[in-house]
Amino acid sequence: MGIARAVIKLLMREGKRENYFGNLLTMGRQDVYATSRNLKKWASEMDFQLKRDIDISMKGLITDNDLFLSLGFESIGSMDYNDYEQCTIIHDLNKDVPNELHNKYDLILDSGTSEHIFNFPKVLENYNKMLKVGGRIIHGLPSSNHVDHGFYMFSPTVFYDYYLANKWDVIESVFFKYYRQHDTKLWKIYKYTPGCLDDFSFGGLKGMYGIFFIFRKTINSTFNAAVQQGSYIKTWENAKKDKISHGPVKLLLKNFANRLPEWLHHILRSLYFKITQKRIPKFNLKLIAKY
Repeated sequence: MGIARAVIKLLMREGKRENYFGNLLTMGRQDVYATSRNLKKWASEMDFQLKRDIDISMKGLITDNDLFLSLGFESIGSMDYNDYEQCTIIHDLNKDVPNELHNKYDLILDSGTSEHIFNFPKVLENYNKMLKVGGRIIHGLPSSNHVDHGFYMFSPTVFYDYYLANKWDVIESVFFKYYRQHDTKLWKIYKYTPGCLDDFSFGGLKGMYGIFFIFRKTINSTFNAAVQQGSYIKTWENAKKDKISHGPVKLLLKNFANRLPEWLHHILRSLYFKITQKRIPKFNLKLIAKY
């Protein structure tokens, strides 16, 4: 697991919105792809005040503890399945976390961990139990085009719908395009809103994408609500309205499409997807930054 320039800047962006403090738990130890000089430069670019001075004469990359202390956290813990990276807590997140870890952390950072844990609902339950009321959780995870990187590639909707159903506050929802050459190529940071990717849910994305979501636990937050996909909830809610107001038009278009020859239907469908693939950055996603 690693934290590159764009993720550091996204963390600074959130830290500028609301100060970091207290106890941080990272899921796994994090490699940080930044020198002390990089960190100071990026903090200046983000207008973020580092909370602990970093010696720019230090050689090599900084540690995860260096990064998180400079962001403002007072205590840093890390959890992993084993101790091969010297984490502070050894635990299998497929299983319940012990009671002594409940309501302990002010922020949980899940940067490249959840996709590797098979029992994903239990993972979310454990995050809920370990986080204090008022605390934040940050998910920075792979989405499109990560075959066999982990057990899962996450659609943004899984987090958006899960946390809304369980009465968490949505603080940030970002969908980003990124590159292996994270030190030379800027990541494209887009604002995610439910439904903005509907046109591209069947092969419409090219390249590697990820999500960066932040949620706050409230006094009413749960972890076991019944979750339905938001797009279908919207469809069900609008079904009766559509039948009344737009039913005849939609029915007419559907009947027309069904009467087209199969070869023409195939050509028009292929043309539609070719056009929509080119629309994504300009029309469907709001570009908010390049980091």
